[in-house]
Amino acid sequence: MFKGMINRVCLGLVLLYLGGDLFGQAKKLKQPQEPGKMLVTGEYEFIAKDEFGTLGLSGAMMRAEGARKAQGKALSPQMQKSYDSLLTPFEKSKGLGTANYFECVAWYKQLAATFPAYCSLQSIGLGDVGKDIYVLKLNGPATETMDRFGNGDLGIEAGSKVEVKPIVKVLINNNIHPGEPEGTDACMILLRDMLFFGQYWQQVLPYLQLHVICQYNVDGTLTRSGTSRANQNGPVEYGFRGNAQNLDLNRDFIKLDSRNAKSLVGLMAMEQYDLFIDNHTSNGADYQYVLTYFHTRPEKLQPGLTDVLIPFEKSLKERLTANQWPTAPYVETIKTVPDSGLFAFWEGGRYATGFAALHHTLGYTVETHMLKPFSQRMLGTLAFMEQFLIAATAPSLRNEFSTVRRKNVDFAPKPIGKWMPIQFQLDQTKFTEIDFLGFESGYRPSEISGADRLVYDRTRPWSKKVKYYDQYRCTDSILVPSAYIVPFAYGDVIQKLKLNKVVCKPIPFDTVTMLRVSYINEFKTVNHPYEKHYMHHGVKTRDTVLAVQLRAGDVVVPITSVNAKFVVSVLEPRAADSYFAWNAFDGVLMQKEGYSDYVFEDLAADWLKAHPEKRAEFLRKKANDSEFAKDSWGQLNWVYKQSAHYEKTHNLYPVYRLD
Repeated sequence: MFKGMINRVCLGLVLLYLGGDLFGQAKKLKQPQEPGKMLVTGEYEFIAKDEFGTLGLSGAMMRAEGARKAQGKALSPQMQKSYDSLLTPFEKSKGLGTANYFECVAWYKQLAATFPAYCSLQSIGLGDVGKDIYVLKLNGPATETMDRFGNGDLGIEAGSKVEVKPIVKVLINNNIHPGEPEGTDACMILLRDMLFFGQYWQQVLPYLQLHVICQYNVDGTLTRSGTSRANQNGPVEYGFRGNAQNLDLNRDFIKLDSRNAKSLVGLMAMEQYDLFIDNHTSNGADYQYVLTYFHTRPEKLQPGLTDVLIPFEKSLKERLTANQWPTAPYVETIKTVPDSGLFAFWEGGRYATGFAALHHTLGYTVETHMLKPFSQRMLGTLAFMEQFLIAATAPSLRNEFSTVRRKNVDFAPKPIGKWMPIQFQLDQTKFTEIDFLGFESGYRPSEISGADRLVYDRTRPWSKKVKYYDQYRCTDSILVPSAYIVPFAYGDVIQKLKLNKVVCKPIPFDTVTMLRVSYINEFKTVNHPYEKHYMHHGVKTRDTVLAVQLRAGDVVVPITSVNAKFVVSVLEPRAADSYFAWNAFDGVLMQKEGYSDYVFEDLAADWLKAHPEKRAEFLRKKANDSEFAKDSWGQLNWVYKQSAHYEKTHNLYPVYRLD
């Protein structure tokens, strides 16, 4: 395995310098300590001091130190020259800076040109600013026949004697929020380590296909300053959260308003990854941890996928702990401070990991602490990704992702005629107690307003149990039809479905058929624009069966075991991130015809006389509803809506169900 790699690495010297075992874990950078004790990490040249013992080990960073400091020892002269040309902007700035767009693209192009047999750099499309979004694709199995640089290496010859290995497909996304750029620099160091020091990854690479989005929000990455993140400790310059349309791309995965989102969604839907990492920096409370994270909520996954999520999460936590990385769930507080309790973040389909779950990909969001130095946050992100990939390709798990997916998704029975949850709420009656490393907090008068303001006292760290609420309960569900029908008129909706690899079959001729339909009875709308929309929520519907006129060109969307989660979440109007919630069907909410009171009064009186059963209902409503009895316009409008004059398409949700 890895033939030819001894020619490019002085392995004995590397092992001696780096302390021994497969990922540099034998050399302890520090001894366990009590939380809050002062300690200097001194092993990493560009990493800030660790005041609270929350920095751990990174094999990739240790090897980077060795390659820089032991010139001509850790690498052969030829490889050393190539390695030196691939120093990252993070390293060149001594841990203070992050790569800008042009530096990042140039660096990845050079890496791909250095190892052409093992990785490639491709554009997945343009951002709204008109610049390419790049993905680096690392083909791990090809590295088993690695030569010095991969030139002319065709990989493993296929044949009957070649063992088919399980492959874990992983996507890592960086700079969705360019002001949170740790992932950009961490991925550069990680990928360089995998290719220059591949012998340390020989239990990982043969089972791994790794795709890395270099900088997703290219628009915001180009808009650099050092001021837009008022609560953040470095780097010296970084990008801006909004893209060229001033959209938050971590809210755009369903509505697809940006070119960026269309590019990435197309990739994710096509590749069907097993695992996904979205790299971020936190906002919010203060605490000791550098590294926090969360994973896709199990409640929203296809039944059975938790069979691999749970053991994977257990293995990941164990690996992080073994490498001296204390972690906590992403800090969302019940009240103001962590002492009040934490709750698990619910990421709907608008978010990266929530969207990934709709395509049966297990998503993880890394959240490093905004107030820690940038170099520490980068190191935490790097170490997390290292342990993530090692855990994912471990012998006990590497085959499970594809096996569980085939069993519970690809070849599972269609959920037609079954109830599927579409709304969830945090269950505040159920919690566990977890260990947490925080700071004492209190209040003092604000120098600005004079009112009490929150302060954390970092000279008073604490370690104690806090309540963690991590269970959600279903509050609404729908009966899954065999197919949905979307009219040709809603071409934008049809295109979004197709981009998500959902089959849409055009109806070849006009016809009339009986279908289950919904009327929108109630909904609320936000008072201010939210990500280019006025979102609807609190939707209530009334289902009935009608004879519906269908036209040639309308499309049938058959439900399958693969697409059901996604299709239901976007086409059911009561779902939180449905296309209806994002205003795709607002036209049906406006009544197009009406009446003049003085004309319709006589028509209404005649209509009530001709319909005695409705007249009786009308009189009962007047007797039982005092507000209605005083509302002359409301009474006339009630009659109008019962009559044939009222348009039946008003509030009729224009997506139909074939049961």
